[in-house]
Amino acid sequence: MTIEHWFALAAANFAASVAPGQNVALVGGAAVRAGLIGGIAAATGILVAELAWSVLALTLLLGAREVSPELFTGLQIVSVLSLAMIGFCILREAVPHAQAVPQAGGSLRRLVIRGVWIGAANPLALVFFLSLLPGFVPENTDLSDPATLGAYVSAVMVSTMAGLAPWLVASGLIGRTRLGHYLQVFSGGALIAIAGLVLWQAMT
Repeated sequence: MTIEHWFALAAANFAASVAPGQNVALVGGAAVRAGLIGGIAAATGILVAELAWSVLALTLLLGAREVSPELFTGLQIVSVLSLAMIGFCILREAVPHAQAVPQAGGSLRRLVIRGVWIGAANPLALVFFLSLLPGFVPENTDLSDPATLGAYVSAVMVSTMAGLAPWLVASGLIGRTRLGHYLQVFSGGALIAIAGLVLWQAMT
């Protein structure tokens, strides 16, 4: 995996992660209710779920490429349509407000578990990774190599945390201003642009 592919994948996942949704609502709400450490606990749980979904998606892509190169190319085309659709959906969604998370004993462990549950109970995460990854996995990439797999997973983890960070640190400010709307427009527009980039790569 080249540095260019790493940064491209990280940028694409960041664009999706920063969009208002259930993940940022949970992190922002936990930060409002339990402070910065509570938001970090919720974000940790979400990252665990993202790790599982991304590894599963890479495993499925490896199997698809071994079955047929044409199937892998087909996934790249589907990737374009899916990323564009996700981008348009993000642009049309209402910006959720970070609501206070019930304390339920105030345990940070509960917030971590809740983060894992929210992330794992979202099957669209797998759809997103299956849509995103084919555009950034060259045909000669050895996904069975642990170092290569680790590079792809690290790009997902770092960019997911970067996308959650604004909501973690400034959830109250984002909720009171139009910054959440601007982040939403950025996210949706970026995913549509990335879909065009993936299409161009698939056709060249």
